[in-house]
Amino acid sequence: MADVMEERIHSVQRTSGFAFVISAVILATTMLVHPTFPNVNNTGNVLQSITAAKGDAWMQVHAIMAAGFVIAAIAFCAFGFLLHFRGSSGSASIVMTCALLGAGVWVTFLTAELYAYRFFANWYSVDAGSATMLFSTVWFWKLGALYAGALLFFGAVIFAGIAGVKRDILPVWLGGGGSLIAIVGALVYVLDFWSSTATGAASQPMQWPAMRFGVGLPLQLWMLGVGVMLLMDYFSRPMTARVTHAPVRPIGEHAPRRVSEGMISHPEPPAVTPTPPAAASGGASGQGGFSAGVPHPSGQRIPHPALAPDPEPPQPPQRGQATGTDPARKPPPQIFPG
Repeated sequence: MADVMEERIHSVQRTSGFAFVISAVILATTMLVHPTFPNVNNTGNVLQSITAAKGDAWMQVHAIMAAGFVIAAIAFCAFGFLLHFRGSSGSASIVMTCALLGAGVWVTFLTAELYAYRFFANWYSVDAGSATMLFSTVWFWKLGALYAGALLFFGAVIFAGIAGVKRDILPVWLGGGGSLIAIVGALVYVLDFWSSTATGAASQPMQWPAMRFGVGLPLQLWMLGVGVMLLMDYFSRPMTARVTHAPVRPIGEHAPRRVSEGMISHPEPPAVTPTPPAAASGGASGQGGFSAGVPHPSGQRIPHPALAPDPEPPQPPQRGQATGTDPARKPPPQIFPG
């Protein structure tokens, strides 16, 4: 059972390590090339910027970003299984739930707007006012949803870092550093949301350069570090050698001989069971000179004298039936003597 658990941990480390490295590289690259807006609440300027770019760059960046969040969800779920195997089932449940919900929100809204920006760009050239009004509704819903998704990912990083240090999966500086950065990001998001409720403005702190390069990019580096640590542990662990033992045979039993093509197989003589001393002395012999209770070479079993049936009484000879004590019969008379 211990070998099976080690194999499971070994497999989870490989999957989680590669997923963390790939998702960190994808999300960090898209975060650096994603355009920023000075004021996300001015939807007219935002739509004008999207229209000037024809929407092509947005579609490509958001498609790649959606793939990165899917791989990040796989990485966090695999890490949650690793925590579960090490004994932190509660933290594993929180990490996997937050990662799945957060990635689901981000992927849903990023894929839903792949063709929406091209639609708004075409409509803006026809009717700028109507296009801006509809875009404002979609834009505010998107910012609110991504806001919740970011908080869920912060929660996954916090619990993964703390539980990873507790179960000796991550070093203290890596697990504690990632949890600290995620706590700072979550506090900034919550405080910005609290201050924006009075005016009804949209809250999107990741548009700030300080949050993007002070919280977002360090979290991607944390994911990269976690993936590298898991892969180092995976490749540095010696492979388990499987030793197969021959089946144990009873004493006196010989291993069957394998007959290959071109060889003649000679049958082995039947094994002769030694006669017990009591039977050898003639004390308890069976029928035909064989010992009682000993198997006959022909396969017939000779019963023990104590279990043999009683002999039948002699029957009187019937009339006309010859017996061994009858006198010799006289020869018939000769008709033509001489």
